[in-house]
Amino acid sequence: MIKEKSNLENLHLMSLNELKELQGQINTLISLKQPNFRVGMKCTVPDSRRVQGIIGEIIKVNQVKCKVKFHGQTWNVPKSMIVLS
Repeated sequence: MIKEKSNLENLHLMSLNELKELQGQINTLISLKQPNFRVGMKCTVPDSRRVQGIIGEIIKVNQVKCKVKFHGQTWNVPKSMIVLS
């Protein structure tokens, strides 16, 4: 933990190219950890009392939310709440 803190304190000493390279690596790691949602995937939303236990289909993927169709109704659901089936 102490080593990580010293790296963060030294960010202002890095060149612009080094910072851009670090940013690229961080973006790659973030994209690997986030699930990739695609149109047509089946999913559930266990935290919602309205559609809990119902399997829906993703019909549109936005940056923060997905449009999911449950029994003919379309809901705008945050990606953090979606669990792929």
